[in-house]
Amino acid sequence: MTTKILDLNNIERKLFWILISFIAFCVSVYVCLVFSFTMSGAKIESTANTIRELTTKSTVLESEYLALQNSITLSYAKSLGLEEVKVKFANTETAPKLSMAR
Repeated sequence: MTTKILDLNNIERKLFWILISFIAFCVSVYVCLVFSFTMSGAKIESTANTIRELTTKSTVLESEYLALQNSITLSYAKSLGLEEVKVKFANTETAPKLSMAR
């Protein structure tokens, strides 16, 4: 009666397929990570371009605003029908004082 205690061919075959499976897993993880990093880089570049465009637009709008602000004078405001207002401040001597008694 013959008993096989250790089947080396079967163990080598199992180790071979385990190694191949591990290498395939590592390659697939690597490909996924490279793809993810590439897409992130493209998104960062797109965001940077959008930021540049918005900065340019805001600079143009700010220069237009400053030009309009500098063009308004007192005589121009009066020609539009606006009047100068005299500022009234509360007098501290006649203002009522409130206090809380404890």
